[in-house]
Amino acid sequence: MEGPSADFRRLHPFTFVHFVFLAIVGFVFAGVSSPEAGANVQRNSLIFAIMYATLTGPYAIAKYIMFRYHVTRDEIIIYYGVFKRVRRNIPSERIHTVSIERNLLARVLGTAAVKIETAGTGDAEGNLSYIGIREAERIKSLLRTAAQAAETTESATSPSFFMPIGRVLLSSVYQFSLGLTALLIGIFFQLESFGIVQSRAVIIWLIEQEFFRGTIADFWPLLAVLSLLIVLILGWALGFIQNLIRFYNFQIELGDTKIRRRFGLITLREGAIPYKRVQSFLLRSNPLMRLQDWYRLEIQTLGLQSGERGFQSGMPFAKLSEITGFAPRIRPFTIPDTYSRVSRLTIRRRSLRYSILILFSATAASLFWWPPAIWGLALLPAGWGFAWLQYRYHRWAYHAGNLLIRRRVISQQFWIVPVERFQAFEITATFFQRQLGLCTLIVDTAGAGNLRYPKIVDLRRDEADRLMAELYDAFQTEAI
Repeated sequence: MEGPSADFRRLHPFTFVHFVFLAIVGFVFAGVSSPEAGANVQRNSLIFAIMYATLTGPYAIAKYIMFRYHVTRDEIIIYYGVFKRVRRNIPSERIHTVSIERNLLARVLGTAAVKIETAGTGDAEGNLSYIGIREAERIKSLLRTAAQAAETTESATSPSFFMPIGRVLLSSVYQFSLGLTALLIGIFFQLESFGIVQSRAVIIWLIEQEFFRGTIADFWPLLAVLSLLIVLILGWALGFIQNLIRFYNFQIELGDTKIRRRFGLITLREGAIPYKRVQSFLLRSNPLMRLQDWYRLEIQTLGLQSGERGFQSGMPFAKLSEITGFAPRIRPFTIPDTYSRVSRLTIRRRSLRYSILILFSATAASLFWWPPAIWGLALLPAGWGFAWLQYRYHRWAYHAGNLLIRRRVISQQFWIVPVERFQAFEITATFFQRQLGLCTLIVDTAGAGNLRYPKIVDLRRDEADRLMAELYDAFQTEAI
C-alpha cells in the first residue's frame, strides 16, 4: 500500500488534549480536593489519572503520528491505524453529508470534528477529530458536489425555521429528564460512599437541632415525599437545561435537494439531510403541550449517524399550523378531516392488562406493607380510564398516498408515512388479541428504530387484511 505524500496533513496538535482530557481532569481533581475529602480520595484520583495517561498517552501519540488526510474537490483520502494500517478513499460524488461538530472543549481550543457520511450507512465514513475550525470550513467547502454548489448559489424559495431564545426557553419548560436524574442520583450515592457527601450525618444534625422531633423512623414518610418531590424538581430542571443546551440557536433551511441545520450551545452541530433520505415524519407532544397546540417534529432518516435511532430534529417546538406549512415542502402530505378508529374491544383488552398488573403489584406489596398496600386497588378505575383514553386517541387514516397514525396518551405520537417509503408489512396478534379477533398492523420503513415504528394496535382481523392489501397495492403502483 502506497503511503501518504507530502501533500497530506496531520490533525490539530490539540488533539492530544481531547484524547487525555479525563487524565487532566483527574490531576485537577486530585490537586483541588479539600482535606475533608480524605487522602484516600486524592490518592485514588491521582492514581487513576496517572494510569489513564500512561495507557492512553503513547497510543494517542502513535495515533496522531500515523493519521494523515488529503482533501480535493474529487475525493478525500485518509490514512489511519496504529497496528493495522488503513487507506480510505471517499469520492466526493458519494458524499451526502459533511457535518461539523464542536463541543465545549473544542470551542475553547479552536478545533472541530468533521464527519463525512455517505449513503446507506449509519456511521461516519470519514471522521477527522480534531482539526482547526478554518480547516474544517475549507474541507466542507471543497467536498461539495456540483449539485450542492449549484444549490447554494440559487435563491432560497423555501422558508427557514428559526427558534429564538424565547421559544427555546419556553420549550424547555415542558421537558423532563428522568435518565439524567437517575444518573445524577447514582453519582450522589458514589460520592456518599467515598465520604465526600454525608447525607445521613446532615439528617442526624437536623434532628439534634430539633428541626424534626423524634427519630428517623418517625418521619420517614415525610422524607419519602420530600425525596420524590426533589426527584421531580431535579428531573424538570435537568430536562430544562438539556433542552436549552441542545436546541439553542436552532435553525433549519430548506434547499432544492437537502435540509440544512445548525444548532447547539455547548456542542455546535452543522449538517445537512438530503430529501431522498427522508423516510417519514413523527410529531410528538404531551398533554401540557397539546393544551397550547405545541408539537415537536422529528424526521426519520436513512443512514444518518444519530443517537436517536434514525430520528433527526426538524422543528423542536412549533405550532401545528407551522409544521403543516413547513414539513410538506420536504415530502408532500395533507392532514385528513376524518380518521378511522381501532376496535372498541381494545378497551377490554387493555383494562384486563392493567387490572392484572395492579392486582399483582398490590399482592406483592402487601407482603411487606400490610394493610396499606390494599389501597393500591384504588388504582383499578384509573387503569380502566387510561384504557379508554388509549382507545380515544388511537386513530389512523390512509390519505393522499400517506399512512397517518395517532397513538398514545401521555407522549402522543402522530406518524406520517409516505407509501413509497414502505419496506415491509407485518400483522401480529398476541394470545389475548386472538381471543378477541384483533391484531396489530406494523409498517416498516428503512432506517426504523427498534422501539419507535408506526403501528395500528387492535384492528379487527378482516379490517387489517383489507388495509394491508390496499397499502400493498398502492406501494406496488408507486414502485412501477
